[in-house]
Formats: sequence, structure tokens, C-alpha cells
Amino acid sequence: MPSSAHLQDPPPHLSGTLTQDEGQTSLRQSSSCGPSAASASESLSGSTESRIPHSKVRQGKGLRSIFPESRVKRYCCYGGVITVVAIAIVVPLSVTLSVKQMEQTSINNTSAASINNTSAASINNTYAACPSNWTEYGNKCFYFSEYTSNWTFSQDFCEAQEAELARFDTEEELNFLKRHKGSSNPWIGLHRESSAHPWKWTDNTEYNYFVPIRGDGLCGFLSDQLNISSSRDYVKRSWICSKPKRYISQSQ
Repeated sequence: MPSSAHLQDPPPHLSGTLTQDEGQTSLRQSSSCGPSAASASESLSGSTESRIPHSKVRQGKGLRSIFPESRVKRYCCYGGVITVVAIAIVVPLSVTLSVKQMEQTSINNTSAASINNTSAASINNTYAACPSNWTEYGNKCFYFSEYTSNWTFSQDFCEAQEAELARFDTEEELNFLKRHKGSSNPWIGLHRESSAHPWKWTDNTEYNYFVPIRGDGLCGFLSDQLNISSSRDYVKRSWICSKPKRYISQSQ
């Protein structure tokens, strides 16, 4: 009988065969989809990723973020341009409107001032009517007496009417008095103390002599032929009173 040692050891030609078969079996096990294969695949993948440089990973992330940032910047640019254009339009328009408003305000103020001045002028030029039996001429009222008296009484009568013996300040007023005096030669407000003194009006202002006074008397009267003549104050004549028109109201 063969010994146990001879039964346990394979023949030499089978030993090589078994070694080859074991190698193929080992290869098949390593290439199968079992857990060991998956672990090996993961290990390979991990080692591959570890070999990729970090800069390329960051570059990839940067590329993904380029387009959103560019779009935001572009929108910001558009918004800024629109804002500038709006300001360029609105500011001049606001200035123009403000200037026009100021001009309109100035025009309104000027118009109001003009109206006020016109009203004030209208108030200043509004006179009361002359009293009954008085004649209006210019800014004066004249009274032509139908009675006769001396120069002193005639002046007293005029003063009682808040007037004075007639005074003329222009040649037109003198001609008006001559037209309305009638056929009489009435007393007027000229007088003097003596032939050596100047002629004065009843308020003691001097006569300007633009119409000469004839005669040697001390009191003046209107004459048909000589315009103004003089005689003694006791001579009886008609008279003319004059006074300025009275304002209805006066501006302050």
C-alpha cells in the first residue's frame, strides 16, 4: 500500500496545473462585482481625484459663476445709465419750471403793484363836486358873485366859504375868469401895501407879474381892456372867489 505521504502530495505535473488554476481563480475573483471589486474601484477613483489639481477645480467653479456676475454687472451699468439720463432730463426741467414759476410770480407781483398804484392814483385824482352855484375849472372851483362890495368885504365873504378872492396860476385860468366875469370888473385876490411894495395874493405869496397890472391902486380887479387893473379898496365891485377841489378820499 502506498504511504500517506505519497497520497497527500500531488504529482509534479498536477502541481503546476493547480498553481495555474489557482491564479486564474484569483483573477476571476478580483474582476468580479463583489464588495472587494467595489472597494478597489472606489480606491482607484479616490486616488484619481486626489491627483487632480485644486486650481482646476476652482477654475471650474469660477467658470460656473462668471455668467451670473456679468449679468448683474450689466444690469447695474444699465441702471446707472438710466439714472444719469433721468437726472439730466429732470434737473434742467425742474430748473426751467422753477425759473418760469419765479417769472410768473414776478409778473403777478408787478401786476398787483401796478393795480395798487393805479388804484392809489385813482383815489388821489377823485375829487368832490364843486358846491352849488360854483363853477369847476381844472382842479379849482370858482364863485362869481352877483353883488357888489369893497375889496375887504369881498375877501371876508370868500373866507366864510373856505375860499379866497380869486387866484389864477396860469394864463388859461386867467382867460377862463375873463370869459365868465360878464360885463362887470370883479375884484380878485391881488393887493399891495403901497405903490412901493410888490403885489401879493391873499396868502401873501408874491405875484409873478406874467400879466402886468395897470394903475396906482392897492387892490386888483379884472378889466376888459387892460386884463388886470388896480383901484382903491373902498370901490364897490362884484367879486370872484376860488378854492381847490376837495378830495373825496386820499391814500395813506
